[in-house]
Amino acid sequence: MRPEMRMKHKTYDFYLMILTAAVLAIIGLVCLYGIGYYTYTNGTMPGWTKTALYGQYIDSMNQLIYPFVVLLLVALGLCIPKRIVPRQSLLVSGIGILTITLLIALMTEIGTSLAFLLAISIVVQAAVMVLTILGRGGLTYEREGYFVQTGSSMLHLGTVIFVFDFVSMRTSELHLGVFWVATALITVGTVLSFYPEEAGCIARLLRSGGRSS
Repeated sequence: MRPEMRMKHKTYDFYLMILTAAVLAIIGLVCLYGIGYYTYTNGTMPGWTKTALYGQYIDSMNQLIYPFVVLLLVALGLCIPKRIVPRQSLLVSGIGILTITLLIALMTEIGTSLAFLLAISIVVQAAVMVLTILGRGGLTYEREGYFVQTGSSMLHLGTVIFVFDFVSMRTSELHLGVFWVATALITVGTVLSFYPEEAGCIARLLRSGGRSS
């Protein structure tokens, strides 16, 4: 038996869910375009990453994905932290963070402002995940159940880390490590979200096995 979504049609959370899904789909298309362009150019022009063309490619990709990353983080920011702080306070703090992000973009570059916004979101999502796992903080979710809620928090954190890796870590030596962290969070989060009863059975078996030994 799978958990049912306790979400009324056309509510605040319903629209956030639709917005998040749409923005993720667009970001996926942008990523596919970027990978395709990189692969094609690398095949027709070996060594192009050492030319000015590569810098132009990075700048154009940042400009293309920037508004969608901001939208995604706004949607996730309104969805998750509202479980900890009142919605009004969340909106005010969100506006403040976006203002700082735009100022950083004006003073430095888009890539730096994106890294700042993503880093803030990662810290918030990580805090929510830890509080969810520990069962503290008075968090509220649309779906009931420890493993469903834990999986949801992991999915959100993994998504933000994945976007951070694509936007800010492409040329870093830590790129693959960050990618696999995001992949692990998304994978485990998906399993826990869709198979909470099976996860609960495994946890109970592990606990009973530990006691018997």
